[in-house]
Amino acid sequence: MRLDAGPLRVRNFRLLFAARSISYFGTYLAPIAVAFAVLDLTGSASDTGIAFACWTLAQVSTLMVGGVIADRLPRRLVMVGSDAGNLCVRTVMGVLLISGHAHVWEIFVLQALGGAATAFYSPASSGLVPEVVDARQLQQANSFMGIARYLAFPLGAATGGAIVATIGSGTALLVDGGTYAASALLLSGIRLPGRARAAAAPNFLGELREGWQAFTEHTWVWLLTAWVAFYFLITYAPFFVLGPYIAKQSLGGAGAWGTVVTGEGLGSLAGALLGLRVRPGRPWVTVGVVFALTSVQSVLLAAHVSFVAIAFAALVAGFSFSLGSVIFETGVQHAIAPDKLSRVSAYSWMCAMVFLPLGYALAGPIADGVGMSAYLVFGAAWIVVTTGVVFAVPAVRNYRLPAAAIAAS
Repeated sequence: MRLDAGPLRVRNFRLLFAARSISYFGTYLAPIAVAFAVLDLTGSASDTGIAFACWTLAQVSTLMVGGVIADRLPRRLVMVGSDAGNLCVRTVMGVLLISGHAHVWEIFVLQALGGAATAFYSPASSGLVPEVVDARQLQQANSFMGIARYLAFPLGAATGGAIVATIGSGTALLVDGGTYAASALLLSGIRLPGRARAAAAPNFLGELREGWQAFTEHTWVWLLTAWVAFYFLITYAPFFVLGPYIAKQSLGGAGAWGTVVTGEGLGSLAGALLGLRVRPGRPWVTVGVVFALTSVQSVLLAAHVSFVAIAFAALVAGFSFSLGSVIFETGVQHAIAPDKLSRVSAYSWMCAMVFLPLGYALAGPIADGVGMSAYLVFGAAWIVVTTGVVFAVPAVRNYRLPAAAIAAS
């Protein structure tokens, strides 16, 4: 398939695309560095989970504030400010680790500050895309952003694993800080006409209630969102908290775990590319069959098999989740009125992510109590069973994409 450069011909979009690509690269490099930094400090999988939870909880709880600020101020400046904040966070963290003066509580605090800073970046970026390209190029521009994200996933993960394994976590985090600096520099080059300050909403709480009503109007929207939220809690979080610990003890260390995460990234890219072309008539039947395959990686990790086999299973899991995400986004865009779509998307994202910090925090203690392998197998069984239950609900099973969406494929 030949892909027209389209939006890449627009200077402002090229700068935004480059900034986001570099930012995504750093985003996927950092978790491996943080995980092994904490393990080197305390040797505790529970502390690793807490470090991830600090970032995610701060990001989720600050997201609505970030959205409001991005609508009130120039979005480019909001993104530059977010990058500057994360540059400081990662630089301090890296210096503490390299100097040997780091304490785990400092990592927790810095993770929380970084998550809060990141909450301002994504809403501003989403709003900036329509400002730098015209309406005819918007869908293609968003496609380029998705490709950048999933290309950066394996590259960032592999680089992070290699740096941690050969030099150390502190250096990897300094490299991550450099990606924020590069992103801020690129964003500073964007030139846009002045944007009128948004008028104050007549009833902010009323707007939120209206969005919530639209979110709950379609059973499949809120039900699938709730199902994914529990997937993050029970299956996803334990895999990514316990995985680095098992890799350090049994699979070969940071390089092996980097290979696993890289496999997921490659699968995610493949799923996103396929999702751009595939529009099944009954999308959730397709998603249900594919998504059940995410259970395999947890079973293999529980068995401590070769990291190569786990990486292949992670590739399948990444493909499944990515394809499901593309189909879900397409369904929401066709089902929700345009004037309510952003609010519904925000509710969906926040509700889906709300349990992830808890999942990160609880993965270690629960695994200590029941055993790591038992907890991972439970997560695998849970996703298989609940997939069958949720996708048997008529509103989910019988949902069909509009004819225009199917024809578009």
